[in-house]
Amino acid sequence: MGDFQKHINLAKEKLRATFTAYENKQHTVVGDLATKVVEQLVEAGAAKEGEHFGDHVTRHDYSNKNFPPEINRAMRKIWFAYGDLGYDGDKWQKGKNCNVQPKGYN
Repeated sequence: MGDFQKHINLAKEKLRATFTAYENKQHTVVGDLATKVVEQLVEAGAAKEGEHFGDHVTRHDYSNKNFPPEINRAMRKIWFAYGDLGYDGDKWQKGKNCNVQPKGYN
């Protein structure tokens, strides 16, 4: 999937689902979907250059080399907040406290 617009559309769809899951207090779903939103946005950036990644390490490397530090800090915060959830929801409060606020989302 090397198409920029397709990755943007997937990111928007997953972001809407993330907000719905948050409203429904489905905290592990929020963590999972927020991570996928970030991944789709990184993939969109890479698609502009004809690149595509299949693993987290390559995505992290690309992000660190191609996005401003403040974007990477927010991305890492989301990626690691999901890990802080314990993946099975037993530490949801820690993940909930991640508090990364999107700007201008409707």
